Amino acid sequence: MLLLGAIAATVAAAKPIPAPPGTVQSYDGYKSWLVACDNALRCVAKGFSDAHPGAEIVIDRDAGPSGKLALSIRAERAFALGDVRIDGKPAGLGGPAWRLDANTDETTLSSSDLAGVRQLVARLRNAARVTLGGDAEVSLDGFAAAVLRLDERQSRIGGVTALVRTGPLPASRVPRPPALPKIPDHPITVTLAPGEEKRLIAAVRADQKAVFAKEDCASDVPVDPEAHALDKTQALVIIPCLMGAYQGSALGYIAPRRGGKPKRLVLPTPYLGNDAERGDESYLTDADFDPKTGTLSMAAKGRGMADCGMSASWIWNGERFVLSDMALQQMCGGAEPGDWPVIFRSLR
Repeated sequence: MLLLGAIAATVAAAKPIPAPPGTVQSYDGYKSWLVACDNALRCVAKGFSDAHPGAEIVIDRDAGPSGKLALSIRAERAFALGDVRIDGKPAGLGGPAWRLDANTDETTLSSSDLAGVRQLVARLRNAARVTLGGDAEVSLDGFAAAVLRLDERQSRIGGVTALVRTGPLPASRVPRPPALPKIPDHPITVTLAPGEEKRLIAAVRADQKAVFAKEDCASDVPVDPEAHALDKTQALVIIPCLMGAYQGSALGYIAPRRGGKPKRLVLPTPYLGNDAERGDESYLTDADFDPKTGTLSMAAKGRGMADCGMSASWIWNGERFVLSDMALQQMCGGAEPGDWPVIFRSLR
């Protein structure tokens, strides 16, 4: 198995695992568009085309009756208002509702005006593409479904705050956002004894030999294995598995410090959505453990330019690793590499 296979597994696990009851966050794909909502129902609808990199349209909206709204049209090049066209026709965007921020490296046309955004959305729902001059283009394939999903996730359909399918329901009927969970840091105050790290790594390698063979783990990965104390009886052991041009993957284990069978570390990444291939995380890509906070983090780029992928952090709570933040973008493209939608966040 190539590293690409391991990285693909981090972005979309092979076996679908239903999200636990009470899961709020979601990620949905609609052809050239995605809709990502975090656990406080802050939602992002984002559209771009892999065939025309460097351009995107983003609708960002907070949950709740007065949730902040912003629509931006962005490209990694200079463009003027007159360059913005919808199916070849001038978009006619301007006036106080719209703001143009331009330089030689990037241009953004944005608005937070509900009426102005709603008018543009109505035009885009029946169009095929938005062009921004030159070869900058954003596909609208899937846009209508995406913007409807955004309204639906925030319970705006049929009300005065909806972008589509508006109605008479007052803003007060829109639910307030869910409260963010408090997941405090958990500093690790214990350490491994001299020689214990080496012993734990050797024990895991020996016990899990069949697993490493099944996963096609290489024996010459140029990354050192690690072991970290979690408490007086357990340790985190990270064994490198595969290495590619720009990142590597590893297998993680919770190992008894006084001898016993290690347990494969499978980290929770729960979310709702229309993607059947999603599940918890069993590969660690570019993993890092910080004992000062008890945080295990990772970041898996879908490809080298980092315009798709997944990043997440989990905090050890004394019994298990608990998800504390997560960002995800399964489709590759957009105007800003690494700018993946957040689908989970927490308070410390």
